Amino acid sequence: MEFSVFGDGSEDLLCVLGWGNRPEHDPVSWFLESLVEAGYRVHAVTLPTNPWDFEDQLLAPVRSYARERDIGLVVSHSTGGLVAAHLAADADVRNVFLSPWWGTAPVEGVESVALPVLLRLPTARRLLRFDRDPSVLGDLVSEEAFEEAVPDAASPAFLRTIRGAQARLPPFDDDDAVFCSLSDRVVSVRAIGDRTPAANLRPYDGGHEFFASSGRESVLEDVLAALEGGPDAIRRGR
Repeated sequence: MEFSVFGDGSEDLLCVLGWGNRPEHDPVSWFLESLVEAGYRVHAVTLPTNPWDFEDQLLAPVRSYARERDIGLVVSHSTGGLVAAHLAADADVRNVFLSPWWGTAPVEGVESVALPVLLRLPTARRLLRFDRDPSVLGDLVSEEAFEEAVPDAASPAFLRTIRGAQARLPPFDDDDAVFCSLSDRVVSVRAIGDRTPAANLRPYDGGHEFFASSGRESVLEDVLAALEGGPDAIRRGR
């Protein structure tokens, strides 16, 4: 796990990135720079891509970092959103979630039969491969950038620990806001909808990464509003 600090704003903001995201990737860099320009001191968290223990390898390091610096505001994406949801269970933080990985998108065909078997394998080898389609992230992602940024496979151990964390999510906090695309093919939109009150949810047009989608400027305005004012800011903007 890596922690990087950007900007010297007056308010600290923890930004827990998604699986495979790094600060130097163009869409992520655009998002981080936008947060800095909005006046935040951004603490970006780059997660490991093949952990097998959610508590020890993902949650505990982020929790310790936030506690040591008394950071109470968090924005998170995808896998980072799963970590941030558990972080709120025992820390005084307010969350803005971006396409949180609270459930896995359904699989079809042969994969739906093979996946349960593969998940039982006691290995951290990357055996489970994914559809390599850049458009699932956003229309601003080139094929070259996609290949560089996104791991081409995951291990059964990683997916097991993620599924375990999804199964024991803490209750939703009404002060939190959630952004998602209803056409997301990476995470389960149903899992997001089942967990999030409609008043706290802001759907957008685009891919799994709003910051890699062509409508990102307008979504960013609402993300910044939610960071400042919580879900009430989203409701006022409707």
